[in-house]
Amino acid sequence: MRQMILSLWVLLLTVCLWAQPSSANKTEKVAIQRAKSLIVSSFDRSLPNVSLEFFLKYEGGGAPIKWGVNDCGDQTGSPALDQEHGSPMCVEADFEFKGQTAVIVLVSVGTFNRGPSGIPALISVTITDMSGISRPVHHLSDLPMELHRPAPRLPRDLPVPVGALSSVPKSRGIDPSLRNC
Repeated sequence: MRQMILSLWVLLLTVCLWAQPSSANKTEKVAIQRAKSLIVSSFDRSLPNVSLEFFLKYEGGGAPIKWGVNDCGDQTGSPALDQEHGSPMCVEADFEFKGQTAVIVLVSVGTFNRGPSGIPALISVTITDMSGISRPVHHLSDLPMELHRPAPRLPRDLPVPVGALSSVPKSRGIDPSLRNC
């Protein structure tokens, strides 16, 4: 009898542990689907009434978008307070534009305690160029312009400073009368 109870207990524990990740996974799928279907004009009135997923695919030139759920980076530092209020839940959309620029869009969709709920909010849009320099995009409507902005040109060959030529060593084959010119 003891062995049967122990086996039943192990089976029950296994089923509970197996169900746990699928519940979290389901919540993440719901959150991601909610973010994908958000209408971008709700974030910026100058944008059309299209979904966030459509907007990012269009502006990204069809680049594949990686969708994920995270805590928005907004922990209070107090585990008790985070547990009480629930840490915020964000959906992050990442894609590369023409293999040269990385774009990260972060949208708040609820809390981990309550799941996807409340009014979604655009948290940030960040562009990182090939040199690793990141810059924020303050309005979602500015994303197309920022993506098509030419990369800053860095000076490659600077002109020789004035006076630097006089420090060049004189060659032996020059006529001595021309050295004073």
